[in-house]
Amino acid sequence: MAKNKVNKEFEEIDGIQVPKTTKLERESPSRTLAKTISWRIVASITTFVIFYITAGEKIALQVITAAIGIEVVAKMIIYYLHERAWAHIHWGRYWMKNKLVRAIKLYYIRKRRAKK
Repeated sequence: MAKNKVNKEFEEIDGIQVPKTTKLERESPSRTLAKTISWRIVASITTFVIFYITAGEKIALQVITAAIGIEVVAKMIIYYLHERAWAHIHWGRYWMKNKLVRAIKLYYIRKRRAKK
């Protein structure tokens, strides 16, 4: 069974097993937005609880309402932009390894063909 998996991931070129190109996987903007909203809900509830416990009921309800109103909008925008920026950074993605290995092997295959 492992043999079939290897055959699907690699192709043979001039006797050298070369990884097939893999599909670039990125998050869509709508997925990033959904993550942004869900995270902001969790983070705002956490902030409210912390303020309520540390500042007391009277101060917390007045201050936290204003603070969360500003915080929700500002931090959602910042988080969304941060996520979109990271969506374009390829460092650390598993597919890059196969892409680089393929490029290196194809370089040597072309070099060998040029000598013939």
